[in-house]
Amino acid sequence: MRQTKKAFPISQIRGKRVVGENVLKKRLEQNATYSGLVDDMAMYEKDLNLNTLSPTIRHFYEYTNEYHLLASVNWHSWFKPFAAVYRLISRKILQINLPLSNKEVEMTGDILSVKDEVDGRRDTRAWIRKVNGEVCFVALYSSHQTKGRTYMNIGLPLPGSIMTGILELNQYGSSLGLSSSKKKDVEADSGTYLSTKRNRYKLPIEEEFLVEELASGGLKAVHDMRIFSLPFLTIHYAIYHESNSPKNNKML
Repeated sequence: MRQTKKAFPISQIRGKRVVGENVLKKRLEQNATYSGLVDDMAMYEKDLNLNTLSPTIRHFYEYTNEYHLLASVNWHSWFKPFAAVYRLISRKILQINLPLSNKEVEMTGDILSVKDEVDGRRDTRAWIRKVNGEVCFVALYSSHQTKGRTYMNIGLPLPGSIMTGILELNQYGSSLGLSSSKKKDVEADSGTYLSTKRNRYKLPIEEEFLVEELASGGLKAVHDMRIFSLPFLTIHYAIYHESNSPKNNKML
């Protein structure tokens, strides 16, 4: 990793030895509620065409609490020994705590409002995801603008630090791509960063999401992660609205 002086906002929340839901203690806003990861996808309209973007994708991001997620976690073969060691750590700190098995599991969770004055960003919300009641992700969602482009700004608190994914949104037909790689502008904020109390570092990690609507009306998403340009993790998601049966939304 290398130190960077990019000036975009990051969450000021840092974890302790155990992250999990403890990191949100006394940091939640009781007088505000959020239904989705964003209030209105129109905030990304400069880079998206909402007339042709799948309405279901838009609805998922605006009303995330109404959807169920099934996930299949696939660690690439070369990385499995490292994943096994990391799993021993992640189960203790309860962050980025993913199963070793690729067996399909349900991810449950809630979206909660975080005090902006504590986080340091605007309209911050926490998306807590669990597998079998055990926390696997606590992600703090916000956004920021640089040179007219709006980025999704996601913080994952870690012990004494925070990892931040800055994602740019791009549209492919009716599908949505989210990427920490720089797609259009080499000076873009896109990237994965680790911030301590005094320094910010650019990490050699890249992530790509592709969200697509299925003929059944549900969604599928693929989350690919690379380190030093080598793929090490792929997560397949089946996403369906609470009014639909998961039996009609099988993962591809």
